[in-house]
Amino acid sequence: MPAADTIENLIRLGALIKDAARKTSTAGSIDWTSFLASPEYGQIKASVAGLLSKLKDSDLEQAISTIEEKQTALQGEKAFADLPTDKLIQYSELGDVRLALAARKVKVAASGGFFGWLVNDAMPILLATAQRIIPLLL
Repeated sequence: MPAADTIENLIRLGALIKDAARKTSTAGSIDWTSFLASPEYGQIKASVAGLLSKLKDSDLEQAISTIEEKQTALQGEKAFADLPTDKLIQYSELGDVRLALAARKVKVAASGGFFGWLVNDAMPILLATAQRIIPLLL
């Protein structure tokens, strides 16, 4: 799957899970084990399964590789100090997304570990950068 599609699917999945999980949270913290047994998760389970079926571990690895290639292309033969500010910002945002994806320590699955990583770690970075990095990945 192309890297841009992977990012978009992660955002869709994260938004769906975050919205449902927020309804079950107490004091802002989410107990992912309880969430997976909740009626709120039951209501979105089919949608989650559909999105997860489109997303494989290899898609995340491919997205990381594509991001690294785009970073290399942005820098070209220039030193960082010689890059224009807009390219430095793009390079940095791509790096933030790469680090978020690389930090994934759980398998892509309907599990509390994956959902916690997606909602708490990846989503803030993906949402903050998506409008600027997705066009770079196309």
